[in-house]
Amino acid sequence: TDVPTSTPTTSPSTSPTRAPTNAPSTSPPTDVPTSTPTVSPSTSPTGEPTDSPTAPVPTKNPTSSPTKYPTSQPTTSPTNFPTTSPTTSPTSQPTSLPPTPTLVVATFDPSLDVPKCSTVGSSCTSGSLLLNGKVSNFEPNPPNSLDTCSDGSRGSYHSDESIDEIKVSSVDGGPLRGGSMAEIEVKVWAWSTGSADTADFYYAANANAPVWEFIESKRAGGPDLQTLKVQYSIPDGLLQAVRVNFRYLGSRKASACSGGRWDDVDDLVFSAAAAAPGATAAAKQTSIPPLTPVNSSYCTTIDKSHKNRCVDICRWKHGKKGGCYPKK
Repeated sequence: TDVPTSTPTTSPSTSPTRAPTNAPSTSPPTDVPTSTPTVSPSTSPTGEPTDSPTAPVPTKNPTSSPTKYPTSQPTTSPTNFPTTSPTTSPTSQPTSLPPTPTLVVATFDPSLDVPKCSTVGSSCTSGSLLLNGKVSNFEPNPPNSLDTCSDGSRGSYHSDESIDEIKVSSVDGGPLRGGSMAEIEVKVWAWSTGSADTADFYYAANANAPVWEFIESKRAGGPDLQTLKVQYSIPDGLLQAVRVNFRYLGSRKASACSGGRWDDVDDLVFSAAAAAPGATAAAKQTSIPPLTPVNSSYCTTIDKSHKNRCVDICRWKHGKKGGCYPKK
């Protein structure tokens, strides 16, 4: 230097640099020099140092491969516990927020004569009032079917067979849409032990011109209020329907309408979204074996007070040995 310092250091270095800088800093030296200077200083220091250095302590293991595309929206609350095993293969299609299940409650549609959910949701329910009971007792707007199928003319409310509520829901919690799986849940009222009561489940891709496709049959499984469930793959169609035919004895009909004196049939119409572009349709349910028919020994459990229940596979005999017997 041409001008010696007027305040020489009182502790000169014992290992002076052999290659002093050609461009010494014009800024005053720091008042708090680091106690652990780097052994590998940058050969290209930034010309725009940050105004907000990391606090409280910078990392001891800086990356050797910094990103070329830093985020434009860095977090204001970085984690205090970063992972020690970051993924080596991040997804190219990160998920958005998980879907929030939305329950749509149907209202009666006078043009279809059934309960209908007009908007798409993750589930659609008739609610506890629209289908409660059947034509012979309590049900509003009977028979609540899209075609000419009608309820049986016999039965007292919550003593004999009836459907109380139908609900259809997406299995994955997203919107009801073509190609995904759905679950039909029905609340039924079974007579006596429920051993002779069966629910037949159907779906139709077009509620305005329903062609019923059979899904599965389920026994009531017990007396009084029972909840039965089946699953199926939703077809394409923006306005679809499901049907439950709850019958006493009898058998499943090709018409999706058993028509027995004690039976109850109800339909629920719901809106569905179109299948997502490129989505793979859910696997259709494999063939389900038919239910074992009600054993004819059931007939002998019917006493005289329920003589009118001695039908189908049973017949009533008169005389000294009168009673309900299996039909031969």
